[in-house]
Amino acid sequence: MLFSKVAYPKAPDSVPPINADAGATPTAQPTWHLAFGDDFDEPELDSTKWATTLPWGRQNPPELQYYTDDAVRVDPGGSLRIEADKRDEAGHGHTSGVISSLGHYSLLYGFIEIRARIPSGKGLWPAFWLLPQSLHEVPEVDIVENLGDAPNKLWFTQHWAGPNGNPMSAQKVYLGVDFSQAFHTYALDWEPSELVWYVDGVEQFRSDQGVPAEPMILIINLSVAGWAGSPDAATVFPAHLDLDYVHVYQQADDGEQQEVTP
Repeated sequence: MLFSKVAYPKAPDSVPPINADAGATPTAQPTWHLAFGDDFDEPELDSTKWATTLPWGRQNPPELQYYTDDAVRVDPGGSLRIEADKRDEAGHGHTSGVISSLGHYSLLYGFIEIRARIPSGKGLWPAFWLLPQSLHEVPEVDIVENLGDAPNKLWFTQHWAGPNGNPMSAQKVYLGVDFSQAFHTYALDWEPSELVWYVDGVEQFRSDQGVPAEPMILIINLSVAGWAGSPDAATVFPAHLDLDYVHVYQQADDGEQQEVTP
């Protein structure tokens, strides 16, 4: 499958349609291929692409949730719903869901995009991020994060180790519309020399420092508490993070798709 990424930064509508004919005549523009993706069109989550735990398990203290399989489900119409709820499970007062490509897929460079609708409510923390396949703490790239009590505010962040191993980071906070009211696209262009973040096809942040140079996995989750603070009486449960698709595009000279046997 082919698409030309050159037009993408202008506006979401400028993205040429994906061409399913792999033998199409190349143009002068760089041609990218769909290296990994999920449109969530099957009745159940594709277990050959996703695990439903964090790489280190089903809990992540001091967050309140316990990640369960039944908190991740494909809804009719082709979307994935990650549900956070206030219910007891394994000693935790809340449950939620996560999908991770660990054991199934990793990438080295590429254009990564998700189309999603985030929840709103204090204590909710949806995130789409990259972590090293090695599971080292850094580098980490947060393609998009949100705190549910400010659904119009997005965070784009990267973390890496400095020359002496000291923690380094770069971050942009973006104020926009209420992103919980509709689906929006969030994307990262990961090149060897820089990282560029997009929202709805418009560039919002770029960094040429600490660019990862090792295979990374995809993680999408909905946390409760932690950085977002504890839910309050106004937080509505169940709360939902809805995903329309996840796509990863690469050029021929990018790091090849890596399929890993669990």
